[in-house]
Amino acid sequence: MIAVKKVLDRFQSHPFHLVDQSPWPILISFSLLFMVIGGVLYLQGYNGYLFLLGLILTTSIMALWFSDVNSEATYNGHHTKQVKNGLIYGFYLFVVSEVFAFISVFWAYFHSSIVPTVELGLAWPPLGVTPLNPYAIPLLNTFLLVSSGFYESPTCEIFNFTFFMSSALPFSTKRVNSLKRIGPHNIDILSILIGSLLGDGSMEKSANGSRFCFYQAKVNGEYLLWLHNQISKLGYAQNKLPIMYSRKGSDLVQPNEIRYYYRFRTFTFSSFDWIYNSFYPKGTRKIVPEILDVYLTPQALAVWCMDDGTRYKNRGFKFCTNSFTLKEIKYLSEILKIKYNLDSTIHKSGLNNQYNIYILKTSFNDLVKIVKPHFHPSMYYKIQD
Repeated sequence: MIAVKKVLDRFQSHPFHLVDQSPWPILISFSLLFMVIGGVLYLQGYNGYLFLLGLILTTSIMALWFSDVNSEATYNGHHTKQVKNGLIYGFYLFVVSEVFAFISVFWAYFHSSIVPTVELGLAWPPLGVTPLNPYAIPLLNTFLLVSSGFYESPTCEIFNFTFFMSSALPFSTKRVNSLKRIGPHNIDILSILIGSLLGDGSMEKSANGSRFCFYQAKVNGEYLLWLHNQISKLGYAQNKLPIMYSRKGSDLVQPNEIRYYYRFRTFTFSSFDWIYNSFYPKGTRKIVPEILDVYLTPQALAVWCMDDGTRYKNRGFKFCTNSFTLKEIKYLSEILKIKYNLDSTIHKSGLNNQYNIYILKTSFNDLVKIVKPHFHPSMYYKIQD
């Protein structure tokens, strides 16, 4: 139980982003105060130095604040799918609250104007109240309100500017050093990475940490580009698209054939070392660690299927597990049964001491229901009849 708790502590499994203490809210409050006071003084004929100081402080603090948000979402792994959904629902609720706020304002207006009460003098506008010219200030406010509905584009530009500033300012780190990338990595990225290790993925270790390596033949290039997009948008790899490489075939298999393939690597993280030590305990051969049952999520299972799975003679599904030992393969088969109730058998692959896992036909439809929501369309052929 203690071992499982240590494993679960490695990623964020709850649907909330519990923020750490930060100096930016109080600092930006003072900077906005300086800017407002400076603006008022400037309109009264004083110099605008205080307003300019407040503007510079506000812009700088926004850049630093967004830099922290960016790090929390990527390197620290706090923005899981559940957290993102919570942010989206929160925005929807904000829009709904604004709608009802305007409904209440117009409701109060029509209630008072159509049926004026005794307190209002049985007249509208109330006695002693001189209404404003509707084509003056009210029209200007209406125009301002309607134009604010087009806030999305300028707001995005502001966000882009602040993200640019968070990378360009000398007192902000543009790229976190690998030794300081400490996680915890959320379950979304771990599912992709660990699922790939069961398939075609591999890892490399250096003095500063470990990184993941991805490789796919040209025919599966669309899948690898999708995989790169999933990993890079979470902040774990460069945004630059992988390029195609070529090499000659090995001496054993068509030595003169030119093979084309795509590949890319993640950034190096010191907090990836525990994954490397789990899958490569001796530093050479990849194994199946005993903690895998915690991390074999539906998404990880889908990546494994796309990497090393194939439809088998319309009778079931085969995992090419040739690189693992028989004991490790039996453990994988047990996980599939215990966690997903998938029945499987183990057969020799035709080579010495190499075995494959076969998902029985009776469990194939259950497997498809689990993994299809996480499949890339170019890989649907592996799970179609």
